[in-house]
Amino acid sequence: MDTLLSIANLSVDFHTGRGRIKALRDISFGVRRKSVLGIVGESGSGKSTVLWSILGLLADNAEVKAGEILLGDQDVLQLSEQARRAIRGEQVSVVFQDPMTSQSPLLTYASQMRDILYRRSGMSRSAKRQASVEMLDKVGIPDAKRRIDQYPHQFSGGMRQRAGIGMALLTGPKLLLADEPTTALDVTMEAQIISQLRQLQAETEATVVVVSHNLGLIAELCDDVVVMYAGEVVETGSVHETFHHARHPYTQALLDCDPARMLHRSPRLPVIAGDIPDLAQPLKGCIFADRCIHVMERCRIETPPDVAAPSGAIARCHLLVGGAGEAWMRSEDTASVIPAKTIGAEPLLVVDNLNVSFPVGSPLLSRLGAGKPARLDAVLDASLQVRAGETLGLVGESGSGKTTLGRAILKLVPVSGGRVLFDGDEVQAMTERQFKPLRRNMAMMFQDPNGSLSPRKTVRSLITEPLLIHGVEGINVDREAERLADMVRLSRTLLSRFPHQLSGGQARRVGVARALALNPRLIIADEPTAGLDVSVQGEILNLMADLQAEHGLGYLIITHNLPVIRHVSDRLAIMYLGRIVEEGATEEIFAAPRHPYTESLVNGVPHPDPDRRRTAAALTGEVPSLLNRPRGCDFVSRCPLARPRCHEEKPAHQTDGQGRIFACHYPLA
Repeated sequence: MDTLLSIANLSVDFHTGRGRIKALRDISFGVRRKSVLGIVGESGSGKSTVLWSILGLLADNAEVKAGEILLGDQDVLQLSEQARRAIRGEQVSVVFQDPMTSQSPLLTYASQMRDILYRRSGMSRSAKRQASVEMLDKVGIPDAKRRIDQYPHQFSGGMRQRAGIGMALLTGPKLLLADEPTTALDVTMEAQIISQLRQLQAETEATVVVVSHNLGLIAELCDDVVVMYAGEVVETGSVHETFHHARHPYTQALLDCDPARMLHRSPRLPVIAGDIPDLAQPLKGCIFADRCIHVMERCRIETPPDVAAPSGAIARCHLLVGGAGEAWMRSEDTASVIPAKTIGAEPLLVVDNLNVSFPVGSPLLSRLGAGKPARLDAVLDASLQVRAGETLGLVGESGSGKTTLGRAILKLVPVSGGRVLFDGDEVQAMTERQFKPLRRNMAMMFQDPNGSLSPRKTVRSLITEPLLIHGVEGINVDREAERLADMVRLSRTLLSRFPHQLSGGQARRVGVARALALNPRLIIADEPTAGLDVSVQGEILNLMADLQAEHGLGYLIITHNLPVIRHVSDRLAIMYLGRIVEEGATEEIFAAPRHPYTESLVNGVPHPDPDRRRTAAALTGEVPSLLNRPRGCDFVSRCPLARPRCHEEKPAHQTDGQGRIFACHYPLA
């Protein structure tokens, strides 16, 4: 095989206060030239550590215990720091997970890209600028000649990520590393980035290594796959063989957990029971044994061998020894039956023609006669209802106004028009003192659990804090903390920990417990699965479903994750540019969208199946600026079916015979 990158027997330890963490143990795999390799696995499996080892950017407490990383015929682990710097950016480049932290907010893209070309001493300043403009144009940045002089905060999330890809490819590297390149993006931007990466890789003939827990991205983009678990490689093979004939139980379990692979709606999502083992403790036998549904006695004692298939694919499992395995090649259904829930007859929450606008510009200048401050309409004439025991999914791209609407319902942002009624009481007419008792019945789960939790408080203090704020008397706080921890299936041993000592799934459970502390009737959950592995997101959503059935909770779930929301919501409301453009029963909307934007979202979901790769993104272009809202239909600039009337007249909401509400002049059949 013509291999550009070869990793052999790589072992990396981290020295911590808890002892030595064996983060990578005997890692070996190769990357073929001009191919795309995907590395998949849950958080904590060591995927990113592999990338930082290649780049020589491991933390100071890391120690490479053994192994080699050959780039061509050079072992990068044996190079001096100066020699490594010469390789970074020139031969090996990287696209980071979060462009806002990897791109300087103080420099324009022209300056940042010129800095990347600092080794090109033979290029003039104007030639560097021209090369940078051409690269931004190649990655799909509109009006690149003008926008290259803008700053990262002036780009949308999708444009920032595309600019990051352009910056990584600017020097023409042999190897491109991409660390979770679409994690923070919504489904339409994700599809555009996948299409962009695939096209650029074909044009530049670069070799690409992609780290992701998004199986749809791996299936759409990659040629080969490496599956990692707890610091070890458990399976390697071609993307088709891995997705269609997975040989390791962990790979099968990962695939089974992906809701996008489930053809029919299921209110219960499959999960992988248990947690990744503690890598600070001595490991014996198969590392997946404690979570494997096919475990045998020898799995807990003997380290499994690497077993090769005739195709060359390799899996590390005792069950494959001697050619066995085809008989057990399907995971059992681990999803338990969800308790039946009852949906109330009357709405618990009513939002009626709600408007939220923010002033833009300087009030001082307006007082001095420089004109009236402009208003930005973040939410426009939004109406929806949620009944007790019901889940309403609020779906749309980033910047569509979903979170602003959720915060307006809870009086966290001011409303400029319309009404919010909770259990028949008009919320907006209440003073803060009148509204405070109602807050006990209306809770919010924030998008970033760690960002919304005080780093100075223990889990015990955090989940009981709402009780103290609202002056709940006659309770034993310690007992209440244990009750809430048990309710969300959070180990009581974690009550003494701080947020930074928790995994993503554990922090999310703390957020759920905190929201449930006052026994609310309505929970607004903002991106409850953002950044979580497929197995962990299933655990959180199953937990929320159990609590809903037990307590009759109403949920408003804000998300851009369509594969997940399809399984957990009863109804969907689709939001675009601050306006709800379609609403109806979830299965009906997925089966037959009436609005072209809804159809684009549904078709934009990447399939975790390499045989169903899309030839182009379902929806192109950027969401228009709210300060420059189209005159007619908000979606007109991106709609493939737009007609002259759409440019002039804003469509009114209409209802069809099945109760579907939509705002479109020419609805889909």
